[in-house]
Amino acid sequence: MPDIMNGFIDYYASLVQPSLGMVTFLTNEIGNLSSAHILDAACGGGELAHALAVSGSVVTAVESEQALLLKAKVYSLRDKVPRALQFLPAPLLKLPGTPGSYHVLLCLNNASSVLQDEEEYQEFFKQAATLLNKGGRLVMQLFNYDMLLDYKVRELPELVNEKEGIRLQRRLRICNDGHLAMDTTLSLMRIDAKELARQEIIIYPIRRLQIQKMLQDAGFVVIDFYGGVEGTTWQEDSPSTLFLAIRG
Repeated sequence: MPDIMNGFIDYYASLVQPSLGMVTFLTNEIGNLSSAHILDAACGGGELAHALAVSGSVVTAVESEQALLLKAKVYSLRDKVPRALQFLPAPLLKLPGTPGSYHVLLCLNNASSVLQDEEEYQEFFKQAATLLNKGGRLVMQLFNYDMLLDYKVRELPELVNEKEGIRLQRRLRICNDGHLAMDTTLSLMRIDAKELARQEIIIYPIRRLQIQKMLQDAGFVVIDFYGGVEGTTWQEDSPSTLFLAIRG
């Protein structure tokens, strides 16, 4: 899997803020998470993992990027670190744990974009089904690729942190093989507009119906799709694809 964070690590936490509504969404859709064992895959800066642990969950948070993993550990030191929170290095296709060891598995903020084809998504879903116990939940949040493809979206909204004066621009184009190429430019918001980093990321644009079929094949029996953490019903033009799948 490619390293898609090269050049962006130092600014990631400033630009990709954790969804403040995710804990509420999880509580509303799953119920009381106190004592639930949660695997937060690709935890980024660790804010959500920390919040879940503080609320009583047992959280294993993993991240393949060592710099982000360090930031997550540092973030957790702001408050007393819950004993039920641990951070581990691991890529998405080699997650830690024994069969049936988790109640909830999270993969948010389009972290699954490192999966490069249908086979890797199938492998990830089968891995998730193995790690979750019977009735366990897989919760994923990714770009709404149906909208990006069908509406021929060529540019995503800018990610801006005015306080730190940085901006991330993301332009899209469709490759000949059907993948999406995302040209990302990280720059300072100044008159001279100094460019800090630029790279092209190749993404496999998985559609909702593909996700549903793969989840069913992997052993998930109930699959609900949402347009965001507000719990709205998924539509073709929803800003994101968020789903909750229950392992049979």
